[in-house]
Amino acid sequence: MESNNIRLSHVLYRVQDLHGAVKKLRDAGFIVEYGTQPEKAYNAMIWFDKGVFIEIYRHPELSVGVKWLMKRIGYKSIVQRMDKWTTTENNWCEWSLESTATDLQTWKNFFRREKIPFKSHKIRRKTKDGKILSWHLLFPKDIEFPFLMSAYTPNPRPLKTIHPNGVTGVNSLIVGEEKLNVLLLNKLLIMPQSLKFVKDKIGLQTVELSDPSVKIEEILSEYSSCYN
Repeated sequence: MESNNIRLSHVLYRVQDLHGAVKKLRDAGFIVEYGTQPEKAYNAMIWFDKGVFIEIYRHPELSVGVKWLMKRIGYKSIVQRMDKWTTTENNWCEWSLESTATDLQTWKNFFRREKIPFKSHKIRRKTKDGKILSWHLLFPKDIEFPFLMSAYTPNPRPLKTIHPNGVTGVNSLIVGEEKLNVLLLNKLLIMPQSLKFVKDKIGLQTVELSDPSVKIEEILSEYSSCYN
């Protein structure tokens, strides 16, 4: 197997009202950066100097026609994954892994050798300052397994981020062990120590920050329904 270069990437928190959520998080002392011009944005990031970052995500529903077409051309599992996100009401909906390389060819080869079905896709978007950001995605057919992404080109992470509330990063992800291919995860990850597993749960449950008294769910409780 090729040299391991996969690490934890980011976590997605789905909201109905992106602008309202950004305001709540800023009021709570986070620096929050929209993915593009605010009036067009579907996401916003909470960056840290290193490690996992947080994406606040407003996931629009795909039309029946688009879903039908995606399924016809072999993207049924991606539709199922996105449907899973949609059923998550204002809560953590996904977590991801990231390569240090700017493409995922090494990992496409690995998944093929392991006979693990997947789909890949290239993404481009314009940032709020007009730069074109590009990256690759790899979605395993198993929708309970995190998706993989390449490193961004160019790297959008700020050189230094000091949040007024003193939070310096994500300490660990709390993830349900049920239906998760832990064996595959251990083959991929450089440092799995930042994961904590809980039994009888599925998917990302919560995120522990450097200050355990600060919880994204509580900050966004006005929009939140319940924990997974």
